[in-house]
Amino acid sequence: MVGDTMKEFKSRKIIRKRKSKFKVIIFTFFFFFSYIFILKYLKDNQLKNKILNEDVNYIKFNVARESEEVLDNIINNPVSLLNDNIKKVGNVTKSDNKKSNNSDVKTNTVSSSALDSPPIIYVYNTHQTEGYNGYDVYSAANYLTSKLNNSEYKASLEEKSMKVFLENNNLKYYKSYTASKTYLNEEMMQNPNLKYFFDIHRDSAGKSITTTSYQNKSYAKILFVVGTDNPNYEKNKVNTERLNNLVKEIIPTISRNVAYHGGKGYNGVYNQDLSENVFLVEVGGKDNTKEEVENTIEVLNNAIIKYIRETI
Repeated sequence: MVGDTMKEFKSRKIIRKRKSKFKVIIFTFFFFFSYIFILKYLKDNQLKNKILNEDVNYIKFNVARESEEVLDNIINNPVSLLNDNIKKVGNVTKSDNKKSNNSDVKTNTVSSSALDSPPIIYVYNTHQTEGYNGYDVYSAANYLTSKLNNSEYKASLEEKSMKVFLENNNLKYYKSYTASKTYLNEEMMQNPNLKYFFDIHRDSAGKSITTTSYQNKSYAKILFVVGTDNPNYEKNKVNTERLNNLVKEIIPTISRNVAYHGGKGYNGVYNQDLSENVFLVEVGGKDNTKEEVENTIEVLNNAIIKYIRETI
């Protein structure tokens, strides 16, 4: 009886131990899988938060110009608004790019038109060394050329030195028209498209004679010169007077009108025998400033463009 009791006790003890081990194993597995699940859960949430934050930052970057109310709505409700806002931003970007491309094409069309066409205007200085008060006629001619090239017509500037030509040919200063005529002839042969020629000078008269004021702005006055000792005199006279009138339509007091020179003591030709559209233009005098000269060049530029449109 006692033996049976001892056996039963030992049997129960073994069963309890087995149950305890099983419980430990079950608890261990439960703890392990719980730990894995928690880690995975935390990792997934961190990833979700990271993605969410990146999406919010993406939206904030692309819709930075939207109103503050819309931004707050996106930040507070990023998931629901993410797709809609990305589509919206994409559409806005495409629309802006399309507008930008159209604008570029329109701008470049005008510029390329002038650049692609050969020059029809030739600007030069027979007396390249004539100076103003802190400025010179070559710079004035260069400024006129640049302004003309911003129009639908292309202009070229004579850059070769008149002084060097005179020195190389042992000629005096009063023979400057021989130098400019040589260069002009060369250009006409190389570019038969040239039709309009502008010889920019400055007068020796004082500032009271060569300056005018218009709408609180100071201008160097213009004097046109036509030579009477050449076969194109009559045509040059008509064309020069026409250009003079166009200048005065812009500013009535800016021109000293047209001077006619010929006979003894005058050149009387001024290269105007080469074309009926050779213009000698005295822009201001020795005392005029850069600002005054360039103000006048802008007026002259507008008058020239209008003249060409009417006569080309």
